[in-house]
Amino acid sequence: MCRVCSTLLDTNGLLLAEGAIGPWWVRKEELTFRPGITYDNLAELALSGKITLQTIVRGPTTRQLWKVARRVKGLSHLLGRCHNCGEHVSPDDRTCDGCNAQFLKFTDRNNMGIELGAPSKGETGGMSSFLSDAEILDTQSTPLTLPPKPEVQQSPESVETDEAEESVEESVGSPQFRSLQRRLEQGKRRVLALTISLIIALILIGILISTPLG
Repeated sequence: MCRVCSTLLDTNGLLLAEGAIGPWWVRKEELTFRPGITYDNLAELALSGKITLQTIVRGPTTRQLWKVARRVKGLSHLLGRCHNCGEHVSPDDRTCDGCNAQFLKFTDRNNMGIELGAPSKGETGGMSSFLSDAEILDTQSTPLTLPPKPEVQQSPESVETDEAEESVEESVGSPQFRSLQRRLEQGKRRVLALTISLIIALILIGILISTPLG
């Protein structure tokens, strides 16, 4: 069992914990690394008095930026205030009598609210970010593919050049070319050996000439 949240660490407890994860966060310095919660859990905290108008929260309607709860769309009306004008309202109201702002529920667990459009309030498309490993393997989503490589039109001159380069590369790597290359290397070594022998012979002849007889 977790000493902080009292969650059982068996299979069922972890599944329940995963089901409570969502895109809403309540700022608590003592629980800095706690994951986000669902909108339903957030609403329960608000209606039970565990969240006040001055509580710092963030979620899809704040674009994940921290705000005081009285200014958070989807939450402040549960605390008795309109998020838009601050008018006193009831948690059961659906619109504000003062500014006609709508009080909506943002229950989409996959939408973080950081895109350009308004947070979605209904069905979501694509793969859920809360799927288990087995569900991810079973998904039928279309795999990513690389875009097709565009074909470049080549002029006849460039085609001839490419063919000439290919023929040169093939000739360089051919057995005939390697055999000729070995012969040239052997010839260079033979010339070097003869040159050294000639130099040694000239030195010996010079020594013999310079040595006086008798």
